Amino acid sequence: MSLDNSANIQKHSFVNFQENCDNNFLTLLKNNIYTFDKDNFGHVVIIIKDFIPGEINKHNREIFIKYIILAIQESLIISKKYNKTTAFTHLYLNNCTKNHFSFSLFKKINKILANEFEDTMENLYIYNNSNMFTNIWKAIRNFIDRDTRNRIVLISV
Repeated sequence: MSLDNSANIQKHSFVNFQENCDNNFLTLLKNNIYTFDKDNFGHVVIIIKDFIPGEINKHNREIFIKYIILAIQESLIISKKYNKTTAFTHLYLNNCTKNHFSFSLFKKINKILANEFEDTMENLYIYNNSNMFTNIWKAIRNFIDRDTRNRIVLISV
């Protein structure tokens, strides 16, 4: 279920997100991380191609993480309207290179999400159009708990 370019989706961005960051970065967040309602579940979309961790300062990395947390919270609110306790996440890695990946940032986000959102992920779909992620997946999958790994679906596009 590729959703990256779907015109039928009512995107929910976080207009009232108030953080001390420049408007360009905030626009980048709003255009690439959003939620929507589909099939009685909340969904989060995270498109990575415009985020290169080495080019994002420490302050904006923290804002990036906060924005992802906010998106997940919003997707769970959407699901709750339908008496659901889980939501879907769609992670787009299309056209990404090794520069788009930071092992330390991954570990930090993984730890935060595992602690804050235990048993709330229905599925995580990872869309990828290169072999780069296959190699990264081999390195990171052991840092993800087994139950979560079983809910991850890798999709080549």
